Amino acid sequence: MSDLAAVSEEQRAQTRIGLAALVVPLFFAIMFAACIIGTYHKPQPNHIKVAVVGPPAQTAQLRAALQKAAGSGFDIRQVETPAQAAHAVRQRDLDAAFVPTANPRQPATIVVASAGGRIVATAAETLARSVTAAQGTQLAVREVRPLADGDAIGLGIFLFLIVCTICGYITPTILETLAPVLVPSRRYPMIAVAAILIPTFVYLIGGLGFGTYTGSFGTILGCIAVGALYTFVIGIGTRLLQALIGPVAILVSLTIFVFLNIPSLGATYTAPVLPSFWHLLNQFWIGASAVDAERGLLYFGGLGVGTALLKLLAWGAVIVALLLLPASRKLEREREHAVAATPVGAAA
Repeated sequence: MSDLAAVSEEQRAQTRIGLAALVVPLFFAIMFAACIIGTYHKPQPNHIKVAVVGPPAQTAQLRAALQKAAGSGFDIRQVETPAQAAHAVRQRDLDAAFVPTANPRQPATIVVASAGGRIVATAAETLARSVTAAQGTQLAVREVRPLADGDAIGLGIFLFLIVCTICGYITPTILETLAPVLVPSRRYPMIAVAAILIPTFVYLIGGLGFGTYTGSFGTILGCIAVGALYTFVIGIGTRLLQALIGPVAILVSLTIFVFLNIPSLGATYTAPVLPSFWHLLNQFWIGASAVDAERGLLYFGGLGVGTALLKLLAWGAVIVALLLLPASRKLEREREHAVAATPVGAAA
C-alpha cells in the first residue's frame, strides 16, 4: 500500500472514530434538555403543605376556599395557634402557614422557611396574597428559617452539589482515560482524596470567598464531610460501571449520576415543586439525600441529617459490595489486562 493510500485509510478510520465520538455531546445535549430543562423550565406546586391557623370551626370555610383556589398543587391543613404553626414550619412539617386576621386594619401573616425552598416560600406567599387582596387587607411575611445573607435566592446548596456531582463523575473517568491500568490500591485512594479536596475547595471559594455557606466550625466541617462522602459515592459508582460494562460506562454513568441526580436534587427546586417522577426520585436518590443532609446542617440545626446520611451510606455500601464481588473484580482485572495489551497508539 502506497503512502498516500495509507494516509487515506488512516483518515477514513479517524473519521469513523470522530463520528462515533459525536455521540457523547449529542447524548449530553438530549439528556440535558429532556431531564434538566424539562424539570426546571416551569416549576409548579406539587403537594405544598400550607396550614391555616385558627380554631377548626372558624377556619373551615377559609380552608375550603383556599383548597379550591389552590388546586391539587397545595395541601391545605389546619393548625390551632401561631406558635404551633411557626414550630411546624421550622421543623419542616409544614412548608408555610397562613395566619388570617379578623381586623382589616391589621395585616395577616404568612409564616415561611425560605431555607427549605425559596420557590416554595414564594408560592405560599402568592397564595396568601390572593386571599388578603380579596379581603382588602395587608400581608406580613414571617421568616423562621431564612437563607444565608450571601445566598438570597437559595442557589448555594444546589451549586455545591452540582460541582460535587460533576467532579465525582469526572475523577474516575479521567483516571480511566489517562491511567487505565492503574491498580485498584492506587486508583481508589486517588478517588477518595479527590472526593475530600473537591468540596473543601468549593467551600473555601464559595464559603470564605463569597459568604454563601455560613455556620459554626462544626457545621462547615460537617457540610464538607457530607460533600466528600457524596462525591466519593459518585466516584466509586462510576468506577463500578467502568469495571462492569467498559467504555459505554461514560454514557451510563452520565445518565445515572448526573442526569438522574441533578433534576431530583431538591435543592433550589425543592420536592414540593418537582414534577411527579422527580418528586418520587427525590425521596431516596443519592443526590437528594446529600441535599437533605446539607440543608439540615446549614439551616435546620441538624434536622433530618441522620436519615439523609443513612440513605447516602446505604448507596455507598451497595456500590462497595458490588465492587467487591468476585465477578466484578475479575471483570475489572480483565479490562485492565486488555488495555495493557493494546498496542500504543491504537484507537480507543
